[in-house]
Amino acid sequence: MKTLRLALLAAAALGCHFDKLFQPSGGVRASRAGSQASQLRFTTQPHSTMKDSIIPPVQVTAFDSAGNVVTSFTGNVKVAIGHDGAVFGGANLTGTTTVAAVNGVATYANLRIDQIGTGYTLTATATPLAGDTSNPFDITATPTPGPATKLAFVGQPTNTSPGATISPPVRVAAVDDQNNIVTTFSGSMTIAIGHNGGLLKPGTLGGTLLQPAVNGVAIFTDLSIDQAGTDYYTLRASHPQLGTMESAPFSVLVP
Repeated sequence: MKTLRLALLAAAALGCHFDKLFQPSGGVRASRAGSQASQLRFTTQPHSTMKDSIIPPVQVTAFDSAGNVVTSFTGNVKVAIGHDGAVFGGANLTGTTTVAAVNGVATYANLRIDQIGTGYTLTATATPLAGDTSNPFDITATPTPGPATKLAFVGQPTNTSPGATISPPVRVAAVDDQNNIVTTFSGSMTIAIGHNGGLLKPGTLGGTLLQPAVNGVAIFTDLSIDQAGTDYYTLRASHPQLGTMESAPFSVLVP
């Protein structure tokens, strides 16, 4: 009780509301129950990056009219290029541009822009909320890749069912030490099962298991695994000079 009396006296002395005395720092508050989202705001702004490189994750948050985050908002939020900073225009924004909000926040983890330019902005929209425009940022030239030194999965295997083609296709790239794709590389890559999660017996990988790289990327379009697994599977890509690389884990489950 003594602490409460002191807090009330402090609130009166500061001329502020008692509830604001205990408001979280940073100026962002969660909404009260029943509050309705009315506006979007870029809460993690896009940063300058290189052409065709992933922009560091961008976040858009739904707020109510009082400026509180509406954590119950789960609608789809779409981002697009606002101001096109390309010299001749026509820049393209790729990646997952429409994302469902989680706890009121939509996160964009794989956005890219394909043209060099300055003063780009992004816009965020979600009907019927008021949209927002990001701070400006730049897209710079991609440095010339060095020699290929390793492999990287640029299209990971996804969950599938026994005998079904893994879709979208698995993609493996030859990259340099800075993880830039070496587009001049045209060697062939082999793919195989890494960790085998077969249920009753080990799974077998079917399809074309040797593919030449085109512009530095080998695309495996017809891969399938014949056995469901209680454990996860991985794929392992290999090249005689570039070594091996393990994919992210995925599941093969009976529908």
